[in-house]
Amino acid sequence: MLNCNVILDNKFVADIKGDFLVPSYQRGYRWERVQVETLLNDIFENGANPYCLQPIVVRRRSDGRLELIDGQQRLTTIYIVYRYIQSVFSQVKTDFTIDYETRKETAKFFDRMDDESLASTNIDFFFINKAHNTVVEWFKGKDVFVVSDFVKYLKQYVRVIWYELPEGDKNDSIGLFTRLNIGRIPLTNAELVKALFLCRNEQVNYDKQMEIALQWDKMERDLHDDNLWYFLTRRDPEDYPTRIELVFDFMAGKKDGERDGYFTFSWFSKRRDRLLSLWNDITTYFYRLKEWYSNDDIYHQVGYLVAVGHCIIPQLKLETEKMRKSQMKEYLTQMIRKSVDCSEDYLDLQYTKPNQKRLMSNILLLFNVVSLMRNGFGSRFPFKEWNTKIWSLEHIHAQQSEGLNTIEKWHEWLNDHFEPVLEIKGETELTDDMRKAIENDHLTGEQFNQLNVRVVNALSEDGDTDYVHTLSNMALLNCGDNTVLSNSLFDVKRNKIIEMDKQGRYIPYCTRMVFMKYYTKSDDVSYHFWGIKDREAYIKEIFDTLKLYLKD
Repeated sequence: MLNCNVILDNKFVADIKGDFLVPSYQRGYRWERVQVETLLNDIFENGANPYCLQPIVVRRRSDGRLELIDGQQRLTTIYIVYRYIQSVFSQVKTDFTIDYETRKETAKFFDRMDDESLASTNIDFFFINKAHNTVVEWFKGKDVFVVSDFVKYLKQYVRVIWYELPEGDKNDSIGLFTRLNIGRIPLTNAELVKALFLCRNEQVNYDKQMEIALQWDKMERDLHDDNLWYFLTRRDPEDYPTRIELVFDFMAGKKDGERDGYFTFSWFSKRRDRLLSLWNDITTYFYRLKEWYSNDDIYHQVGYLVAVGHCIIPQLKLETEKMRKSQMKEYLTQMIRKSVDCSEDYLDLQYTKPNQKRLMSNILLLFNVVSLMRNGFGSRFPFKEWNTKIWSLEHIHAQQSEGLNTIEKWHEWLNDHFEPVLEIKGETELTDDMRKAIENDHLTGEQFNQLNVRVVNALSEDGDTDYVHTLSNMALLNCGDNTVLSNSLFDVKRNKIIEMDKQGRYIPYCTRMVFMKYYTKSDDVSYHFWGIKDREAYIKEIFDTLKLYLKD
């Protein structure tokens, strides 16, 4: 539980005031050129846009000074920048000072930062001198308006999060410093949002704080269910030390690539004047997402749209806010139709064309999702599997030997296909030639290619090969498994997929059905080939299953 006497605030950098003391348990200033330049570039490139730096964590001492628990490197760099700007614009004032509990002479060195001889006498001086030189070089050559703009940004756009502990035991400060600095565990957006509700304020009494804390923990536990998490997002939960922060990102409308690391906290902080209703908004938002998750149809529709990147939860939540469930399902249906919309005939889509390849992947994912929706046994598509692995289109029946360029790979391919050829053709000249090639340590590429064509012909149905890169010859498979199977013909792939399934590897539902010949009429089934009747039955099943979503 957070200390309820914590003061949490947003401050513009220009509004930082006070006499800061860097305590003895901290090392001195250690930022190098790249860190200083990064700070300067971030502030300047962000320009007239809101931008928030990492928190400044302090504890007010009995003498009125502010013990600087976290943020020393950033605050010192800002101080160095201000001291340089003062040399250009004398009217710019710095309303804070920095002193050092055990290195008091460092405070005086800020007046002589360009003194190279003095800088060589002390490691703290050395780094401060280098940072000062970096600041001078960064501004060098830029006109005076750049300096003026930089000052404006510090006044109007660049903020820090002010996290002030109450006056208390020094050990509390050391403990917090250790947590924040050993392993560099920063204060997260979620922790800061939590502090809004649980630290000292007049809107939320103690009982309400306890209620909020319990509800918070319940939502956090729920989000540790990976099935719920990957229904909502494809983001890696490792990027979220506190998973509830994902919900806060949704509410704040945080976009991928947002430069402001504390964008989400800032959004909530601006609404701190209505904490009780804000907390109600949070719980309402979360339980709406849980409601979607518990409804099988909505779960599959929303999960699919998130998985293919066709929509994100904040957009969906906003646009369906006032819809009934029936209206929402129709809305989702329209969204899904857009995700598989095509100006071509679906039968003419080609694996070799990148845009069409992506569309084929969407169609087959949707085929898997809707097939599980329709089976009536309560099975759910595992978006966790889809969103944590890399998936690709697998040729159900391969016609090429791409990537087979070593004797070891040639031997392996021939070994894999020997039994199927023997089973279909019996002992023939082809099986004799395959045995000789397998035993030949000097097999050439030309010899293998000639034999490869004969084996493909033996294990393929007679007829054209135009279908090879079309939807009727595609299924979804994990990239790692795809690599193992990519050059195998149907019979070999089928046996390998059965083995993978026995080992507990996840095989998409419809991919499994394809290789089990589930869609082909029983009197037409031959497990050695992927023939025209198989392809026709497969395509018919796809179109029948997806008739709600695919255009005529």
